[in-house]
Amino acid sequence: MPPPPAVLIVGASRDHAADLQTVAKTRPIVFHDPDSNWGAPDTTALTAGTGGSAGEPPEGLLALTAEALPQAANLAETLGVRGPSKASADASADRSIARLLLSEAGLPTPKGTRVDTHQDAAAAALWTGYPVLLRPLANLGHYGEIRADNAEDLQAAWKVAHTASLAAQTTPGAVLLERAHGGERVTLQTITSGGRTRVVSAARTAFTNYPLFQPASHLVTAEEVDPDLEQLAARAMQALGVDHGVGHVQVVMAVLGPVITDAAAHVQGDSVPELVRLATGVDLLLAAIQIATGQEPAITPSRSASAAVALVRAGSDGTVTGQAVDPELFDTPWLARLTWETPLGGWVRARPASLLARCVVTGPDPDTCLANLAQACGSVRTTVQPDQP
Repeated sequence: MPPPPAVLIVGASRDHAADLQTVAKTRPIVFHDPDSNWGAPDTTALTAGTGGSAGEPPEGLLALTAEALPQAANLAETLGVRGPSKASADASADRSIARLLLSEAGLPTPKGTRVDTHQDAAAAALWTGYPVLLRPLANLGHYGEIRADNAEDLQAAWKVAHTASLAAQTTPGAVLLERAHGGERVTLQTITSGGRTRVVSAARTAFTNYPLFQPASHLVTAEEVDPDLEQLAARAMQALGVDHGVGHVQVVMAVLGPVITDAAAHVQGDSVPELVRLATGVDLLLAAIQIATGQEPAITPSRSASAAVALVRAGSDGTVTGQAVDPELFDTPWLARLTWETPLGGWVRARPASLLARCVVTGPDPDTCLANLAQACGSVRTTVQPDQP
C-alpha cells in the first residue's frame, strides 16, 4: 500500500522537534523550508507555486508559528489544499488586527495602541496609565516584551521592544503599548474542528529577567480547564476567524477577571505541545495534521499527570565553555528530555537571555512535577566565559 499523501509544514522550529519526530512515525511530512527538517521520513521540500513538483501535492498544510501563517495561507490557496484562512493568519501574525477583532467581539483585552516612536509611546502611556507593556506588534511570542513602570523606564523599554520588532517579517519597527495587568499568565491550548472549539489543556508560565518577560518554565497538568476560560478561548478563536485547526489563547488572570493578551491560530512553542502530550496523552501536532487533512482529531485524554519544562537561560554575556550533568539525573523515571540549546563554543547574552538548556520532566501531580523540575535544573551546570562575540 502506498504511503498517504504528505502534509506540508511551514515554519517548523527546534521548539517542535520532539513532537514532529513523533508524528513523522505515522505519516510523511514535507517541510516548506528543508532546513527545518527534524527527522521526518520524507525530506522533500515543496516551494511556492510548484504545485507538487516533487510528486503528489500535499494533502493538507499547516503553519507552526505566527509569522509563517500568512505564507501558509497563500500556499494553501496556490496549491489548492486545506490550510489556514487568510483572515486568521493575518490576525495571528499582527497583534493590532487581533486586538481589533477581539475588542469588536466584546472580549476583554488590555487598553493599548500601536506606537512607532518613543514620543508616541510616551503619549500613549499617559493615556493607558502606568505600568505598561511594550511588545513587538508582529506576534513574536514573548520576544521583545518588556515592562515600564514609569516614564523614566519607558525610553529603555522602548529601545528593547523596538529593536526586537525590527527583525519581524510583518510590521517591522512597530510596537504595541498596552496597560500591564498583574496576575498569573495561562495559555489555553485549543482545537477547533466541526465548528466547535475545545480547550484541551492550560499551560502556566513563570517568567525571568524582569522587566523583560522571558519564559523560565511552563507547567501543564491534566486538570480540567475552568468552563468560563474555555468559553473565552472559543470566542477568541471565533473572533479571529478560525474555523479549523490548533491554536492558543494567552490570558492574564487579573484582579477583575481574565484578560486576553494574545490569541493565535498555531500551536504554542517552548515545548508546550510536548508537555500536553506527556500530561494528557493528547498530541497537538497530530491533531493539527489530522484537521489539516480533513480528519476528526483525536483529543480524548489517555493520561492524567503533569509535565513541565525549564528553559535554562544565560546569566551573563560570553562563550559557553562547559556543560555538565549529574549522572544520577538520567536514572530518574521522570526525566523526559534534556537538551543543550547552545553548543560548546557558542556565544550567549544575558539580556535578553540566551537559551542554554531545556529540561522536560513529568510527575503524578503539579507539586511533584515542579519539585522534579527543580532537581533537574540543579543537576545541570553550564559555564560561560565572559568575552565579546
